[in-house]
Amino acid sequence: MYILVVFAKDGRGNEVDPPLEIYVRVEDVNDNEPVCEHEESVFEIQEDEPVGSLVGQLLARDDDQEGTMNSQLTFAFEPQTASAASSSFVIDEASGRIQSLRFLRRKEQQVYTFSVRVSDSGFSTVCKVVVKVIDVNNEMPLFEKNNYGNHTLTEDSPVGSTVLTLKATDADDPDSGSSLIEFHISAGNDGDVFKVETDGSGVGHLVVAKPLDFESSHTYDLQIDARNPEPLMKGLEYGGESTAVLSVCVTDVDEAPEFSLDILDVTVAEDITKGSVVFKVEAKDPEGKEISFKMDGDSQGWLELDAATGEIRTKEKLDREKLEAFELTVIAFETDNPEKSSERVVHVRLLDVNDNVPKLTETQTFICMQDIKPIVIKAQDGDSVPFSQPFTFAFVKKSPNWELRAIDGTTAEVRLKKKPIKEATIPLYIDILDSAGLGVTQLFEVKVCNCTELGHCYIPPQGQGFKPGLGTIIGILAGVLGVCIIVAVVAIKRSSKKSKKKGLNEEEERNAIM
Repeated sequence: MYILVVFAKDGRGNEVDPPLEIYVRVEDVNDNEPVCEHEESVFEIQEDEPVGSLVGQLLARDDDQEGTMNSQLTFAFEPQTASAASSSFVIDEASGRIQSLRFLRRKEQQVYTFSVRVSDSGFSTVCKVVVKVIDVNNEMPLFEKNNYGNHTLTEDSPVGSTVLTLKATDADDPDSGSSLIEFHISAGNDGDVFKVETDGSGVGHLVVAKPLDFESSHTYDLQIDARNPEPLMKGLEYGGESTAVLSVCVTDVDEAPEFSLDILDVTVAEDITKGSVVFKVEAKDPEGKEISFKMDGDSQGWLELDAATGEIRTKEKLDREKLEAFELTVIAFETDNPEKSSERVVHVRLLDVNDNVPKLTETQTFICMQDIKPIVIKAQDGDSVPFSQPFTFAFVKKSPNWELRAIDGTTAEVRLKKKPIKEATIPLYIDILDSAGLGVTQLFEVKVCNCTELGHCYIPPQGQGFKPGLGTIIGILAGVLGVCIIVAVVAIKRSSKKSKKKGLNEEEERNAIM
């Protein structure tokens, strides 16, 4: 519609009348043809959908005046393709809605292509339509045969060995998950000894998944099902065609003895009495044959093995301080066929007992008269915690001239309180106890001497002199005895003339410098 406004004016431009509105309505004529929204309209429908299911709606438009006969559209199958479409689909002539006329099967036809003529009151256009039938899982896997017979394996067949190959097919679309096939052992697989390996293509390989054992089970009656990973269409169930059976027989072989434990760890106190049982290894022959035992690795010769029972006993005293842990190899073999054998490593660890006392690492030293410095003594114990450090140090008898003070768990400091007045060797008796209270009194000798400028004692250390034998001593004594008799007479006469007072004896001298 157009609106025109007309003005009436005189020669001077003045309005002589009010403006006049003129309405002009343009009447539509059918000058536009229908247009398809898509060059090709593609729809999908699952096979076996109920009759009357909506496939899709064809969309088209007309640019003539809306609501008039010029823009009103009608839809109909194009005659050239009507035969292909009309047997399976119907189209609503007013809305363009396409519905199914029957159950569609993908294996019969996967794609339907046809044309629809869209018309107004004067023009028409042809739109292309494609309907794809989508596969559903309405076909079950089928074994090539349902009984695979009997098969034999030796019990020593390695894990991963193939027993047989299974084959099954599925008629569903090969490009969909509905045709993939999985195999499941549904019965007879006690202990999960077997499994089926597959890539989904319909070929499966029955393989050994765990070691076989004739003595445990020698026959397996297996049932294997072929299944799709996707569920079957509603109303369908798997049948006997999707199941296969077979029998696997396991034959016996002469096997080596087997130990009851794979890992053997033994802990024993080092003070265990001689002849005691340390531990017992146990093994049996799968076929029930008589077995014997032998042992290697006892480098110290502490143990002995009973070949018949597997008992290991001590035959010598154990010593943890000499060897704390060691390994033994115990071999079990068939008595009549020693080549059939197996072995286990036994880890033996000795537990410590308090059978060692702390001992000084050094039992003598010296101090310089010119520069008295503290003495550090150190002890060590062959035992381990809690039978070793920290140690306790103490003088057997307190001395006014010496003091003893612990530094840490293994060392102590010995200090001379007074300056010595002469050179001497002083014995110190020290009690050293471990943390459990076990210990002994030990002698520690301190040599008091004059020292060089470098701090070295120049009193020669007392070495061990010549020790004469008994015969030599008797000879010397006999010779000396005669001389002594003569000297004694002279000595007695002279002694009466000397003063009976003496100086400090040796013991008093030692105390004086201490």
